[in-house]
Amino acid sequence: ILLRGSGFFLTMLAFNSIEFNQVLLIFSVFSLAWLLGLVVPGAPGGVGIFEATALALLEQKFSPSIVLSAVAFYRLISVLSETFAAALAWLDQQNQQ
Repeated sequence: ILLRGSGFFLTMLAFNSIEFNQVLLIFSVFSLAWLLGLVVPGAPGGVGIFEATALALLEQKFSPSIVLSAVAFYRLISVLSETFAAALAWLDQQNQQ
């Protein structure tokens, strides 16, 4: 979760400047949103739960448009990286046969 949280932090940083005292807030919100997305049944990959939680908890400190942009971009990067990792694993398996 630390690497995923770092990715979310860097995504937020790409869309907005972040003060030092906001770093813990961003990591805490990410951890809670990720955990809720993980444990809520019926939401594949936490889609919707993660986004709604992050938006609800971060919109007091950041513009909602910034948070939505960062969350959407983070989700895109996350899906693409998991797809890339799965493709590499598949290629590795094919090469071993």
